[in-house]
Amino acid sequence: MSLRTLLVPITGQAADEIVLDAAFSLARSFHAHISVACIRPNPTAVVQYAVEWSYPILLDSAIATAEHHSVAVGRRAAAMFERWRLCHQLPIVSKPAQSIGVSVSWHEYAAASDDVLRDLARFADLVVMRGLSEKAPIDGDAMLEAVLFDAGRPILLVPGRPVDTLSGTALIAWDGAREAVHAVTSALPLLTRMETVRILTVDGDSGNKAEELAWHLAWHGIVASTHDAPAGSGSVGEAVLREAKEIDAGLLVMGGYHHSRAREILFGGTTRQIISTAKIPVLLAH
Repeated sequence: MSLRTLLVPITGQAADEIVLDAAFSLARSFHAHISVACIRPNPTAVVQYAVEWSYPILLDSAIATAEHHSVAVGRRAAAMFERWRLCHQLPIVSKPAQSIGVSVSWHEYAAASDDVLRDLARFADLVVMRGLSEKAPIDGDAMLEAVLFDAGRPILLVPGRPVDTLSGTALIAWDGAREAVHAVTSALPLLTRMETVRILTVDGDSGNKAEELAWHLAWHGIVASTHDAPAGSGSVGEAVLREAKEIDAGLLVMGGYHHSRAREILFGGTTRQIISTAKIPVLLAH
């Protein structure tokens, strides 16, 4: 298995370059193509808000301001992307036949981020985007939901610091659920390149079948150990994050949103806790 197409949505924020670097780290190992989608604010949405909540006399001003801001975001993102591309000497291509090694393409949209990603993510092997902790995209939740639920694709959430996504230890948070199966399957190309793989269960449930997962991974050339950790007085999410820190994991693989996403956002849950606080890349699938 391989990764040939990576989709990287950027929104004109300072952390965009960190996400691009993480995608490049992946792409080098697979000679993959990085499709960069710059999603800037849609002035129409601002206009609609102005019509509903402002005096009509302010409408023209709101339109002009929104358009100016949206264009500025696009220009800033494009300039950053070009500097980054030239630094890594990456060619811009539009067809596979034009690509030898890592290549990139640039696409710009003035639209709602979830609408854009709902369509684009369907045709990507993996989506790489900023995590949902500090300095996350304002509409990060909508972007995440569009990829996981609407497009049904895996996503790699990158923390707000430089990372190497292809080294060290990978930790699989395993509970035997369908979402975890999808995450492990999506992560196979990455797991084959990690130095160590550990399968973590919490409060040992024999129904999780961690040993069976290790057997399955062995057929892909992946030697994985299993470990059960007690949740103790904390949550499952805390146990997973604690284990990741103790073994100095460089990648966390897990299924996402076993409960409804609305419930997890409102009341909290394992997925929400981890993706909001993880300091390492998290590969998530639903």
